[in-house]
Amino acid sequence: MFRIRAVEAPADEKGLRKVWHRGARNAELVSELDVDGHVVRQEFTLFEDVVIWRRGQGLSTAGASDVSRQGERIEPDLFADPTRLERVASALRPYQGDDRIIAHLRMLLNEAGPNPVEGRGRVTTNPSLLVAPASAVAPPRARQQRWALWGAAALVAAATIWLLVK
Repeated sequence: MFRIRAVEAPADEKGLRKVWHRGARNAELVSELDVDGHVVRQEFTLFEDVVIWRRGQGLSTAGASDVSRQGERIEPDLFADPTRLERVASALRPYQGDDRIIAHLRMLLNEAGPNPVEGRGRVTTNPSLLVAPASAVAPPRARQQRWALWGAAALVAAATIWLLVK
């Protein structure tokens, strides 16, 4: 997995935060973290393979299929499919980065035994910043205001030209 971009959503009403990682080759990891920085749930999608880990429940697998441009349909497997688990584990095995959220799933798949139900420890100690704040992905407020001013100026210019031509 490479070219990863992580985005963190604000905490929900339960205090859980979602962190999205997206790789360049149809790989996506969505993790939910509790207020203490422990992973509660991770869902990793690699092409049509989906692996889901839930604290207290362990690993499950599913198949993903594109239904439309709005999203995909996930069909859970009856039992955790060892072939899917191995494909996902082998995709994460070469990862050598320092992102502890990705490393958490990698350790669960490679080192934790057949069906780990407990997490591999805290992935962050900083409650306000996990990987990248949403502001690092969204344009700064000043840039948004500058674009709004440019848009208003373009609108005024277009209206002036229309009145002159009319």
